[in-house]
Amino acid sequence: MQLQGKKIVLGVTGSIAAYKAAMLVRLLVKEGAEVQVVMTGSAREFITPLTLSTLSGRPVLSEFFSSASGEWNSHVELGLWADAMIVAPATASTIGKMASGIADNLLVTTYLSMKAPVFVAPAMDLDMFAHPSTQRNLDILRSYGNTIIEPASGELASHLSGKGRMEEPCNIVSLLKDFFFADSPLAGKKILITAGPTYEKIDPVRFIGNYSSGKMGFAIARECAVQGAEVTLVSGPVALGTPHPAIKRVDVESAMQMHDVVVGQFPECDAAILCAAVADYRPAVQAYEKIKRTSDNMSIELEANPDIAACLGRMKSEKQLLAGFALETNDAESNARHKLQKKNLDFIVLNSLEDKGAGFAVDTNKVTIIDKEGATRYPLKSKSEVAHDIVSHLSKLLLMFLLFIMPLSIEAQELNATVTLNTSKIQGTNTEAFNLLKNALTEFINNQKWTGYNYEENERIACNFTFIVDSYSDDGAFTCTLMVQSTRPIFGTTYSSVLFKYEDKGIRFNYVPYDRLEFNEDNLDNNLTAVVAFYAYTIIGMDMDSMGEFGGNELLNKALNIANNAQNLGDSGWRAGSSENNRYTIIDDYMNGSMQPLRQLMYRYHRLGLDTMFKGADAGRKIITECITLLKEAYENKPLAYITKLFTEYKQEELVNIYSNEGGGDEKKAVVGILSEISPSLSNSWDKILKSAL
Repeated sequence: MQLQGKKIVLGVTGSIAAYKAAMLVRLLVKEGAEVQVVMTGSAREFITPLTLSTLSGRPVLSEFFSSASGEWNSHVELGLWADAMIVAPATASTIGKMASGIADNLLVTTYLSMKAPVFVAPAMDLDMFAHPSTQRNLDILRSYGNTIIEPASGELASHLSGKGRMEEPCNIVSLLKDFFFADSPLAGKKILITAGPTYEKIDPVRFIGNYSSGKMGFAIARECAVQGAEVTLVSGPVALGTPHPAIKRVDVESAMQMHDVVVGQFPECDAAILCAAVADYRPAVQAYEKIKRTSDNMSIELEANPDIAACLGRMKSEKQLLAGFALETNDAESNARHKLQKKNLDFIVLNSLEDKGAGFAVDTNKVTIIDKEGATRYPLKSKSEVAHDIVSHLSKLLLMFLLFIMPLSIEAQELNATVTLNTSKIQGTNTEAFNLLKNALTEFINNQKWTGYNYEENERIACNFTFIVDSYSDDGAFTCTLMVQSTRPIFGTTYSSVLFKYEDKGIRFNYVPYDRLEFNEDNLDNNLTAVVAFYAYTIIGMDMDSMGEFGGNELLNKALNIANNAQNLGDSGWRAGSSENNRYTIIDDYMNGSMQPLRQLMYRYHRLGLDTMFKGADAGRKIITECITLLKEAYENKPLAYITKLFTEYKQEELVNIYSNEGGGDEKKAVVGILSEISPSLSNSWDKILKSAL
């Protein structure tokens, strides 16, 4: 259940597509999500609240007050409670109200109070959807950072055929899972983006500028943020809101101000996309008072502004990517290629004022992406779609960097960890404290010498530590949920297998800004470092087990010692007997003598099974089937051990893929029987294995 524990507000509006909300609720609940339905009054004409309440297990909310008790339904609390909000179906009326802030029903007030990401799935007739007012309202919602789930084409309620059908619930759930667990090349990358015009002052009331609206750069910034990048957006004067809550925005006015900010930020970035329309020249002298008209003619002497793209091109290291824009009126491709080479760019995005619908102050663009390999031409699209094309090109180049440019053999620590700090659940404004904590965690995890070994780059364990801040106070007290996942590469391939995946709730700790995180195994006085060290040793220990039978004993015993010694550090995750699936139980189960078959499985599954799968599928699958038998033995030896169930959960998709080929009916039935006994809640996944045998 990939959405286990996620809190989803589902807004349902008055559309014939409201019947799909029932299936959407069912699928979300099936994935483990908690769903709170909020309906508009007209939605109740299409589907009953009783249906959605029964499926969600929660009373459906529709009015501000309960007519029976007078109890207030707090849209503010819903906005703080949710991890995401989906409006599906979303009518043209509701979309317009959301875009304009017309808070005349509980659904729209909930949206306006929402701290979490919002997804909007339009559903309406084709002419309504295509109408300029609807498209403008959708663009407004995109500019606010909302994700629009494009409707499909097909037969509509009017019996006309066209674009306007609400996306199918299964696809909406897939999109939501991708959002929460995206494996994007941009995840954790630091991307610098410039946008908008610059204004060069003549006097206090006049300036030299251009027509740039900033829409293209803001769309690129949003696309990067959606794909998990840490985005710094340096913007000239524009009338746009920050397009995504995770974006760090810096507002400037002049080219010199933009230059200073960008040059200061670039050394810490993995890539930069220079989309701003920066003035080439500025007045040599700026008047302190308004210049009066004294004659029919006036001359202004101009001097050159610094060339930001050329400056960054000179600064760029071999590990950084740099992209620029070229707006041309003649000899477009020739001029763009010259700029690409002269400014040491990795690629350049060309748009021409000769193309109708491209350039300044419009919502569309027509671009050509040029790099050292050639040119890719795209048709006229919305700027959000163009942004997706540009960011996809950036992602492709970043992957090439990883595969071909970065050294294949380095002296490195065993954990290659990415730390994400999600603060969307709280209203705190002390962003500096969160950034400092994130930086301290990243340094602590990646720079701590967990073992005495150095690793080859293709042997390192990739980890994601995602801290979701549940509460924070200015004295530095945090409560967090930690989602930790690790994958290890299979030797000789580009495939990575999940090694460990777990959600740890209610972690309490204190962090003083600028404090360096340190860890002493003999003196556990910091719950945060104890938790991180526990997972680091557990992950590396399991990895050692996967490379040789019981190879992780030393490190796994360190994790067990932390769990034994940390039972008074502030949360129940350490205490024996407090839960069947806490930190203490996981490591105690794993190291229990009766679980030796599971530890034998780790080596046979990863090194023998998966390694062989890439040479011959049948031979590798046979070994993995033997591993499932070992899993059964471990389960029978200790049937209440959570670690066996956890193994099937994080290997769920991999196991389905391994057994998805045709045939092998008896083998598949035996495997499904064991998996169903250990994790009956995943029966739908195991059924896929049986269906493939038919």
